[in-house]
Amino acid sequence: MKDMKQETGTEKKEDRRVRRTKKLLSQGLIELMQQKQVKDITVRELADLVDVNRGTFYLYYRDIFDMLERLEEELFEQLNAVILAHKGEPILTHARPMLKDLFRIVAENKEICSVLLSDNGDIKFLQKLSDVIQEKLRMDWLNGYVENETEFEYRYAFGALGFIGLLRTWLHRDCVESADDMAAFADSLIRQGIMTDLSKAK
Repeated sequence: MKDMKQETGTEKKEDRRVRRTKKLLSQGLIELMQQKQVKDITVRELADLVDVNRGTFYLYYRDIFDMLERLEEELFEQLNAVILAHKGEPILTHARPMLKDLFRIVAENKEICSVLLSDNGDIKFLQKLSDVIQEKLRMDWLNGYVENETEFEYRYAFGALGFIGLLRTWLHRDCVESADDMAAFADSLIRQGIMTDLSKAK
């Protein structure tokens, strides 16, 4: 029993060490992405920056792109959890609670979100973010608000790019406004802009 306790304690210490190392690597990658595109970042450069052996890096990731993809997946897991938690709530009429949670997640991950949405970010991240928003909007907009798929595509493109632009501006301002304030503002844009336009179109 004693050996099992000691082993468990060792495993926990190793887990903490792994988490600490991964956090250092993540912070280093974010710092480098503030200066250059991810395609121009090397494992050696990252390892030297955070004082981690390159061999240690390869214990966790295949390359820089694999590391970035893992970070993006972790972020999207949080975003999808928010969307699932608000499943069944029409975004066009009950958007604020979900928006508040989305802005909160972005604020909690503002460093990685800032670089991903910057000029040095990953274009695939933007596409994936766009796809997440699209799926949430599709059922609402095609269920009585939009006449056809073509109209949806145009309205969605306008709305999604506007939301991503709103996120970028908020991050650029270091998220000085609260998640609740941003949710209220975004909700007002939906109600006064898109919803008004849709009502006129019906």
